[in-house]
Amino acid sequence: MKKWIAGLGALLIVQVVLAIALSTGGDPYAAFTPEEKLFAFKPAQVDSVQIEAADGQVSLKKKEGQWILSSLNDFPADQHKVTGLIGNLSELKKGWPVATTTGALKRFKVHENLFERRITLRQGDKAVARIYLGSSPGLRKAHARAADETDVIVVNLPLFEATVDRDAWIDRTILALNEKEITRAKLPAVTLTRHEDRWEVADLAEDEQTVSSKADEIIKKIAGFTITSLFTEKEDPELAKDDPVLEIILTLTGDRELKYTLSRLKEGDYLLQRNDQTLRFRVPEWEIDPVKDATREDMVAKANQPEEKHAADQAESPPSNEEEQP
Repeated sequence: MKKWIAGLGALLIVQVVLAIALSTGGDPYAAFTPEEKLFAFKPAQVDSVQIEAADGQVSLKKKEGQWILSSLNDFPADQHKVTGLIGNLSELKKGWPVATTTGALKRFKVHENLFERRITLRQGDKAVARIYLGSSPGLRKAHARAADETDVIVVNLPLFEATVDRDAWIDRTILALNEKEITRAKLPAVTLTRHEDRWEVADLAEDEQTVSSKADEIIKKIAGFTITSLFTEKEDPELAKDDPVLEIILTLTGDRELKYTLSRLKEGDYLLQRNDQTLRFRVPEWEIDPVKDATREDMVAKANQPEEKHAADQAESPPSNEEEQP
């Protein structure tokens, strides 16, 4: 009996020792919390960003306080997106290295001749930071290496935030207008004029009134046109055949005139040209179609008729091209 008790006691001691060892050992990667920053620059120092990949590159520069795409006729860039990338890079920490040998650089695609992204931040002609982004070990993560180091670390910086697609960096609101500056809008089927703070259909009869909500809606759409991509002078997009060209002419305060020319693209959406811009733009059809399809009947009601009643009548009215049933 004493031997059994001694044996059980020894087994208990072994179990206690193992439990202590396991609880104090842990995962060295999980216990490590990086504190030192990967780079020492401050975001305000940076005045140019170059992003390179195997299939292209993007160059962004700060000009007169604004970020532009220098390789695209100095077209305005998305300011928030550029400063966001720079800010994220400035906050990267030196994490626990997953590899430290030069032979591992190609395996993780952070080698100077084999990488997914190479990002260089400059102040004038001086590079203040250069980082290589490689393969992804998980969601919104990438293997990375500072150019002057051999340690490969994991950073919270997905590759899509450093894309070389030029259209991803453009200012999509370049066509946006202040509605209050528009005084007249000539659409394909109707003309609207501003009277103080109210839009009215031109040439109303005595027994007609403008449906303000409809007119306001159309003006808001035109003032808020957004672009999804652009075409340079050397690019010639294919247009849809037998589709009419649309024109919208806006008059702004100070008698400034903006002319929009819209053509449907073969693969969908619209090609938009505006007389104050040298480049041409792709605009989504869901933004253009409501303006193209707007009619005088949509925006005109009988005098003293509530707008709700007019909207209900329009909804119940059959399409004008519908054939009468026998």
